[in-house]
Amino acid sequence: MDEAREPLPELAFRGLTEDDHAVIKQLHEDWFPVRYSAGFYEAAVRGRMVGTDEAIFHLVAEDARTREMVGLVTAQLTDARRCGDALFEPAREFDLNECERVVYVLTLGTVAKYRRRGVSTELLRRCLARAEAEPRCGCVYLHVITYNAAAIAFYERAGFERVREIPNYYRIEGEDYACYVYARFLDRARRAPGAAPSLWLASSLAGLVPAAFRSCFKRRLW
Repeated sequence: MDEAREPLPELAFRGLTEDDHAVIKQLHEDWFPVRYSAGFYEAAVRGRMVGTDEAIFHLVAEDARTREMVGLVTAQLTDARRCGDALFEPAREFDLNECERVVYVLTLGTVAKYRRRGVSTELLRRCLARAEAEPRCGCVYLHVITYNAAAIAFYERAGFERVREIPNYYRIEGEDYACYVYARFLDRARRAPGAAPSLWLASSLAGLVPAAFRSCFKRRLW
């Protein structure tokens, strides 16, 4: 993740193409302690979700001078009720009619030499803007492993709130690791300013990852 401490390079943005398969596979292996299945990459370069073939949002950042891929975000717009558990349920501080859909950030990363220059910030900003443009989308959320302090700080600066911790979410090199669920509620969710997440929300998020995506990564590796 990054802070904009150095000038943001001139960036060009585009979607994924099938020619990006090998590059994004290598980048994901560099960025994350989780190994994704071959099906994940094959679907992603077609702009689809592995397992369901539903459309995903994908955006590549390139250095405009070199055309090197320097960052990537992938995300899925989905019905809140299909995330494994309902994210939005009737509650005093939410309007369920305005919050039927959510955006789940599948992956977000930046090439090491371009970090701390605003690349991930811009990719996330565009992902949030896409969510804002989607009718009845009330939230953008993601999972982050609990020891990744840099990612946690990045998302908190971007206005994400820690909703809960899920124990034993990842298994890496034979050890179990917890993750945090982070969420940024959009204005249309009408969440009471400063209100803590409701108990129903905290209790419902244990399975809050689309089942098809859950099956596309191999928890055993690394």
